[in-house]
Amino acid sequence: MSVIPVRQAVTTFTPPSPRAQLYWQPVSYILMAVWCLLCLSTASADTVWLKNGDKISGTLGVKLANKLTMKTSYADEIKINWHEIDRIDADHAVLMQLADGSIVKGQLRYTEAGQVILDEDSNTPLVDTALDEIRYINPSRDLIGEGYVWTGNLSLGGALNSGNSTNRNLQFNGESVLRGLEDRYTVQGFYYWAEDSGEQTQNNGRVRGQYDRFFSKKWYGYVNTVQEKDRFRDIRLRSTYSLGNGYQFYEGDKRNLSLEGGLSFIRQDYLQAADESHVALRWAVNYNQYLFEHFMQAFHRHEVLVTPRNPSQVLLYSSTGLRFPFIFGLSASTQVDYNYDSRPVDDRRKGDTRALFTLGYSWK
Repeated sequence: MSVIPVRQAVTTFTPPSPRAQLYWQPVSYILMAVWCLLCLSTASADTVWLKNGDKISGTLGVKLANKLTMKTSYADEIKINWHEIDRIDADHAVLMQLADGSIVKGQLRYTEAGQVILDEDSNTPLVDTALDEIRYINPSRDLIGEGYVWTGNLSLGGALNSGNSTNRNLQFNGESVLRGLEDRYTVQGFYYWAEDSGEQTQNNGRVRGQYDRFFSKKWYGYVNTVQEKDRFRDIRLRSTYSLGNGYQFYEGDKRNLSLEGGLSFIRQDYLQAADESHVALRWAVNYNQYLFEHFMQAFHRHEVLVTPRNPSQVLLYSSTGLRFPFIFGLSASTQVDYNYDSRPVDDRRKGDTRALFTLGYSWK
């Protein structure tokens, strides 16, 4: 039997030149830092165990009411029913409000003794708690009485035609809401102007400012004022001052509904007719809701003022429409406004209807 000799391969290592070392050394440090960050981000994760034995890993989001949001790498953001959670282990500190109203920031961990909140720096226990004693996780500052949340929208529309007919119009409306834990400030208004062949055909505006003070989660008292002008209804300035109570049926990012009732004092300063003032009964509804997973927002609000005198006067202001959000807060909206006065000056029309198509911006 013949043996075939095998030639061994000898590998020699040639050290890099000093110039190459100067180039590759900082690059290697950067690559090592990126690798460490990737390892840390992969290893660090919050874990939620459900009562049925399932486990969900990701990052704790917000716990409001009976829902906990969880940000995951495989399903974006998911919502978990709070009563279906057995225990939670959080690798990073979260802000929490407990059932007694206290505010705690720490790591929510599960031990043999049950849920515990650990100090972020010393890793020592701060509070022993149960899941049903946690009211909020990562709440907005207004929910814990430490600030305000500002939301609102502005819409603008207009047209300019020239040629055989010349007309121009401008439409503007908006709302701004500043919400705290126990109070809310609202400013809402509109202005409409139109001109046809050099002659004004529309010039009216309305501004409402309101302050709400919440006595409980649902009930609140309010004071407001409305300033309105309408040249073509002979109204130089109609000033309304109101107070009463309201009930907040729903309040959240997806749906809002409130009902108000109270008394109003109305002072009407006319351009030509005699001025007058009187007391009226007031009620109002404010509703908005996102539909089809935030594809569009339906909204409706109306305010009714009834003067109990002979003859009585009824004032109605209503706005109903749809808002279609785009990106970066931009939106398009279509709405119908209807104003009604049962006692117009000089037998003018009792009702005015406007159809509006505007572009706008919303923030929250």
